[in-house]
Amino acid sequence: GENGAGKSTFMNILSGVFPADAGELLLDGNPIAFRTPREATDAGISIIHQELNLIPYLSVAENIFLGREPLTPLGFVDRKAMNRMAVNLLERLELKVDPRALISSLRVGAQQVVEIAKALSTDARVIIMDEPTSAISEQEVAALFRIITELKRSGVGIIYITHKLDELPQIADDITVLRDGEFITSMPFASVTHDEMVRL
Repeated sequence: GENGAGKSTFMNILSGVFPADAGELLLDGNPIAFRTPREATDAGISIIHQELNLIPYLSVAENIFLGREPLTPLGFVDRKAMNRMAVNLLERLELKVDPRALISSLRVGAQQVVEIAKALSTDARVIIMDEPTSAISEQEVAALFRIITELKRSGVGIIYITHKLDELPQIADDITVLRDGEFITSMPFASVTHDEMVRL
């Protein structure tokens, strides 16, 4: 959908930011209704906003595990364990950065990968990406698409919100079209032409 179609509102309902005023959400065939973003996270739904939600003066590892830091037996933050866990997540996403580096020192594309690592650290089953290519380079877009392909292979569901139709052949399995706050249609991507998508 284009701007104002209802994509962000849908995303906010799915991630527990807004309550739905109609309709039903199903997860594994069971109705769900989240009252808070924490409830959505606990159910395995994670969101990566267009405006990245990272704290620039904290490290990569601190951002990934913020509020969920591993602790030593004495109750202190176990920084070695946290950095080790961060490296494992970042390696899975093919990002080679020091987990102790400040977020502010990373390019936007690398920060986006840290957001994905943060989602994976919560055992996300569904990751919502809100226009993730709006502020990154072509090389970073290619890296993001490789990550999406790998996540799909490992069973993570991706809801990819965009109005850039040229991106879809590389990543889409199904499309859903929203227009003026209304659901228009949903169909396998392979069954729709570019011109038909534009018309919808």
